[in-house]
Amino acid sequence: MKKRIFFGIIVSVFFLFLVLRNINIKNTLERITHGIYWWLFPVVVSYTLAFLFRAVRWKYLLLPIKKFHWRQLFSSLVMGFAANCVFPFRFGELVRAYIVGKKHCIPKSSSLATIVLERIVDGVAVLILLGFAVPFLPVFPEWAKQAIFIAIILFIGALIAFTILIIKKQSMDWLKKIPLLKVELKEKLVENIKTFIVGFEVIKDRKNFFMVIVFSVCVWIFETFNMFFLVKIVGINLPFAAIIFILFATILGITIPAAPGSIGTFEAAFVVGLMFFKIPKESAVASALITHFVGIAYVMILGTYFFFREGVSYKEISKTE
Repeated sequence: MKKRIFFGIIVSVFFLFLVLRNINIKNTLERITHGIYWWLFPVVVSYTLAFLFRAVRWKYLLLPIKKFHWRQLFSSLVMGFAANCVFPFRFGELVRAYIVGKKHCIPKSSSLATIVLERIVDGVAVLILLGFAVPFLPVFPEWAKQAIFIAIILFIGALIAFTILIIKKQSMDWLKKIPLLKVELKEKLVENIKTFIVGFEVIKDRKNFFMVIVFSVCVWIFETFNMFFLVKIVGINLPFAAIIFILFATILGITIPAAPGSIGTFEAAFVVGLMFFKIPKESAVASALITHFVGIAYVMILGTYFFFREGVSYKEISKTE
C-alpha cells in the first residue's frame, strides 16, 4: 500500500505541476475567494440525487444475488466512494464490495463483479450523453473521437466477454484439470470464479439490465448538473453540452493511477476541458480546485458519518487488501 501511495503521489505532483505552471497564483486565489458560493445549495441536491440513483442502480445489479432496498446499499456505496479519497488505485471499490458482503452475507466476489459491471455501464451512460451533446459543440477534437472509438470497443468487448462467461459458467470445471495444483486449491479456484460470474448475471435479464442503463444515465445527468453549478461559482457560464464534454474529459483523466482522490489528474483533465472552450487558465484552475474539493468534502463527510455509524475501522478495511 505504501509503494502504491508513493507512486500515486509522484503522478499527482507531476500533473499538479502541469496545471499550476505559468499561471498567476494571486489571480487564481482571488477567483476562489470571491466565488459565488450560494451555488453550493443546488450542488448538494444534485450530488445527493446522483448517489440515490447509484444506490437504486446497484439494487438492480445485485438482483441475481439477493434482493435489496436501495436504502440498504446507500451507506456501503458512500463508504466505498469515501475510501477512494483515502486509498489509491480505486481501492474503495474493494472496500465497498467487502462492506456490503459482510453486512448482508453475500459473496464478496459477486459483489465486486457488480461493481466492475457498474464501471462498464458508467462508461456507456457517459457515451450516450456525449452522443446527444456532440451536435451542440462547436468543434470536436480528434483526441476525443479516438478516445470514444477505443471506449466503445472496450465496453462492447467487455459486455460480450461477460455474456460468454455467464453462458460458460458451468464449463469452468475444466480448470480442475490443471496439473501441479492441489485438488482443494483447484476446487476453491473454480468456486470463486463461478461466484464472481454471478455478479454479471443481470445482463441476462433484458428488463433489469435496461433499468441499470436508465439509472446510469440519470446518475451522469446529475453529475453533469454538479459541474454545471460548480463552474458558475467562479463566473463560468457554459451550455450543458459543453459541461458533458468536460465531464467526459475529466473521466478520462482520472483513469490515470494517481494519489488518493485522483488529485492532480482530475485538475489537469478538468482544466484541459475548460480551456477547450476558451476559458482563461486561472479561472479554469480555480474552478477545478473548487469542484474537486467540494466533491471530496461531500463524500468524506457523508462517508465518515457512515463509517462511525457502521463501526467499520481502518484496520478492518486494510485487511481487505
